[in-house]
Amino acid sequence: MRKTLVLLVFLCCPSLVPSWAWTGETNQPANCKVWASFSSEGSIGETILQEIRQARSRLSVALYAVNNLVMVEELAKLAGEGIKIRAKIDKKRSMRQKRNMRAIEILKSAGISVQLVRQEGKNHNKFIVIDGAKVITGSYNWTVRAEQNWENILVLDCPKLAKQYEREWEEIR
Repeated sequence: MRKTLVLLVFLCCPSLVPSWAWTGETNQPANCKVWASFSSEGSIGETILQEIRQARSRLSVALYAVNNLVMVEELAKLAGEGIKIRAKIDKKRSMRQKRNMRAIEILKSAGISVQLVRQEGKNHNKFIVIDGAKVITGSYNWTVRAEQNWENILVLDCPKLAKQYEREWEEIR
């Protein structure tokens, strides 16, 4: 009965659930700055570029698809400036299109660690962790086509959530 009541509170009244419940850390409130960006407001890709250009030390990237060479070349440029970048990209999706493979070649040639995630399960993630403190996540794939879609991202300036995303990045295989 108690579990059912707790579940109902989570589902029906999320505003009553303390913020620590969403971070997975008991009794640890997450004081985060959060903002959204939508394709109706302009280029999601440009918003992401503005955020990743602020990186000072590292980026952890998890993507389903990548063929937007503007974004790929920006990562290559950042790697050349000494930013440590590591990426996990869905293998099956990447192997289907030459543009995706070209993007991966550019990343690797820039010294970026790229791991293609197994074909048995999709890496449908779309997130970036910046300097272990900020997360960008949402529906946006790093593809040319995505710039024509209705897309969204959330930018979470939140070290506690960034740590969770980095732990999840480590788990992706």
